[in-house]
Amino acid sequence: MDTVRCHIMLRGDYEIKVDLEDHKLADLKRGLAYESGIPSHVLQLRDLQWSNDTLKDIGINEDSLVHFFLSSLSEECPNFEQFLKADIQPSVQQTMKGLSVFFSSLYSTRMKEHGEKSKNVVAYIRKLTGCHALAQILHQMICRNETGTNIQKIALVEGLYFLFRELLPSRTSKSQSDVIIEDNEVFEYSPECWAYLLSQSKEESIEHENFAPVSLVSPTTRKRFSEPVRIANLPEICERSVVLQAIEDGEKMPNCTLEDMRLSIKRNTYMEKILLSIPPMIKRFPLWLSYEQVTSSCNFRINPEKSFSQMKEDLDSYPHLQVTPPLQPLNFFVEAPCLMYLKVDNLGVYAQNSKGGVGVYIFNCLEGKTEAVELVKLAKQLGDERTDQTVKITRTPKEAIMVLLDTSGSMKEECYSNVDMPKLDAVKQLFDAFANRSMAYDLPHLMSLVTVGREVKIIHPFTENLEVFKEHVHSLHASGPKPLYDALHLSISELCKMKMRFPNCLLRVICLTDGNDYLSTKNPVDIANMVKSSNIVVDSILVGKVTNNVLHGISNVTGGCCFQPDTSKTALKLFEMETVLSLESRKLKPKSTSAIQTLDELTKLFAICGYDDKPQVKFPKAVESKVVATEDALKKKILESKTTRFMEKDRRIMEELKSLHCDPHPYCSVFPSDTDFTFWKILIKGPPDTPYENGVFELYCQFGDAYPVKPPLVRFITPVYHCNVNNVGRICHNIFDRNYSANVTMREILNAVYGLLIVPEPDDPLDSVLAEEFMSNPDKYKEEAQKNTEASANTTIDDMEKKLLGSDAQQSFVPPHLICPLTKKMFIDPVKTTYGTAYERGAIESHLKQTKTDPISGAPLNENCLKPDKDLKRAVLKHRVDQIEETWV
Repeated sequence: MDTVRCHIMLRGDYEIKVDLEDHKLADLKRGLAYESGIPSHVLQLRDLQWSNDTLKDIGINEDSLVHFFLSSLSEECPNFEQFLKADIQPSVQQTMKGLSVFFSSLYSTRMKEHGEKSKNVVAYIRKLTGCHALAQILHQMICRNETGTNIQKIALVEGLYFLFRELLPSRTSKSQSDVIIEDNEVFEYSPECWAYLLSQSKEESIEHENFAPVSLVSPTTRKRFSEPVRIANLPEICERSVVLQAIEDGEKMPNCTLEDMRLSIKRNTYMEKILLSIPPMIKRFPLWLSYEQVTSSCNFRINPEKSFSQMKEDLDSYPHLQVTPPLQPLNFFVEAPCLMYLKVDNLGVYAQNSKGGVGVYIFNCLEGKTEAVELVKLAKQLGDERTDQTVKITRTPKEAIMVLLDTSGSMKEECYSNVDMPKLDAVKQLFDAFANRSMAYDLPHLMSLVTVGREVKIIHPFTENLEVFKEHVHSLHASGPKPLYDALHLSISELCKMKMRFPNCLLRVICLTDGNDYLSTKNPVDIANMVKSSNIVVDSILVGKVTNNVLHGISNVTGGCCFQPDTSKTALKLFEMETVLSLESRKLKPKSTSAIQTLDELTKLFAICGYDDKPQVKFPKAVESKVVATEDALKKKILESKTTRFMEKDRRIMEELKSLHCDPHPYCSVFPSDTDFTFWKILIKGPPDTPYENGVFELYCQFGDAYPVKPPLVRFITPVYHCNVNNVGRICHNIFDRNYSANVTMREILNAVYGLLIVPEPDDPLDSVLAEEFMSNPDKYKEEAQKNTEASANTTIDDMEKKLLGSDAQQSFVPPHLICPLTKKMFIDPVKTTYGTAYERGAIESHLKQTKTDPISGAPLNENCLKPDKDLKRAVLKHRVDQIEETWV
């Protein structure tokens, strides 16, 4: 065997036994790793190129000294597209859309704000956070236009998450905003946060933003330092091997004797730390010099100086943070960079026009590359055919709403007999309720406001920012006539413009009025035909004791609703209904197929339908699809997986379903759709000793594209009288918002929903009227809940399962000893009596409420005689696992 000397940076020399004629560099590296105790992937060749030739062939012999440096970092320098690829999640997992918005806004900000002018925002972020690692990478990226390391990227993502979380309204923040940004949605609002930081930092001092570029290259060897040292009091950093060679050659350095050089060589540990933390390809590092002069007391404890609404308004000053319509570059000059959607959940950066002029280049941060995109095709895919930014959006709207607010003189009159309130104040209250709920539900709506009084006037153009309407509405006064149908005509015109910009957008007019038209120049019959032919839905809310069968008729011929609440409570409850807030949740009435010819035709509709109570609910189409047992769904899915790769979402749903199959919930059963694995039906048996005890409630669960980052959509199909469930089945529980994380299981969600049926939470209601009733008159609440259960959910779990699965559904074989003699089904939660007989816990407890005897032997029996049957539970679990054994992948 031959001996080769190896030198490891900062560690010294090692002698490695090798066969020069047979061994290669990989063998030498493995031997060195063994001798030094340093993992081989950290050992990097310094002066040699990697080769698969033998050591002898590449010139290594026993007189050679092979140098290695230490680094676990990539030797390639990432470009900005690679560095800003959305491949890192913060500790609080974000949606894919959120990641695209975060990295795209960062990419756009770097392009637009780079250079000395960006020092202010870096200094401001340093002051707010006290996080120097975050400020360091921002300085490199924005001020110096340089990338960083993967560790710096983690610091960037994590640091900005905590900063943005503090800036945005949360459930625990002190801001009075009606908008709540959940933790897993923080990155979706990155442009608003950057706009705030840029606007607030304009006057920030940069006196401590002092950096010195430190060269990591030895001026003598022109290679990166390996073992940096200092000699005596000389300011220069030297390479240790160069100094030792100079001593051997008898060379002298200025101001140093030969003896001093040998004795005064000292390791430069500060430079060593930089070298070990910076990738080999980086030759110069900007060192922050003001560390000792800066003390920060903030440490991410931030009180934003602006409301969320003001933050959104700040975006107007920063075009590079605004979403540009796909067709705008074809019609007007658009300065790059700016943001542009590639898909509904993928925001990119418009970088530059393509040479052909028919498309643009857009940076796709989810892929980490720039793509050429055809703008006309993209506009059709997105349903956004705006040619300018007259209407500014951050997402493609699903509904455009023109709110028609009555400010005529008649609105000074009293509204409700039981409350001393003018009609205009009642309308303002209703508008507030509508705007607040819309913001709380984060509905993708655009809204505009038109007033009807002394003149028909658009108070505010279409916008997503509903907060801006409140100040306008609160300042309105009642005066003048009421050209109601003229206002409807203006609304039709404005909504049709929106339809041209957003072809897939639903259109609606909401009239808040007392209904008394006066001095309109437009004919109501013509207006009715116009709104109908334009596919605009008209909803009208009549306040006060008035009659306007014409407006009622216009609402009905468009498929809309006409409400006349008789109290302020019932009026406010309207805007707690999701079917009033959003057309997407509503099953529309049939529209008139023929044109309206006379005014009489409109007014006669009142005798047929009258005023509306609440709109009908529209459930997902999958509600009507066939469902199957968990065992069948799992077996089918695993067969599909043999030819199709599982996505993270599908794998997680599979795990949840397996868990619920093997260890079912005792009061909840799940049934996946036969055609859509991401859609489940759920049956919940009403908890004992509650108003829901004798009912069985049907729900659905829909796993969206963002699952498990965002919670599944779980809603009641069966109507339930409950203060935490609204008329479309939406459930209000913290497990669906502030307490949700990607680690929450479906069993925990089922427990939470079941727990709400046991103990309602009136302090966090969806139905404020029912919450008040629960608090003030619990007996009445219980009585009404029992009546509703009797009317809507009075069935058995067996009958509901037969209805869902079909009476001819095949049952898999179950050993008789695993079947409960009472339920005739496989055990879920078996208990054993003192006589040795096993029963399902829920079934025997229900039986014992009727009679204190054993169902089989007739012997005396009570609840104290029941003990968990752990052996039987294990046997049941084994059988359930065996049923789906082939699906455990």
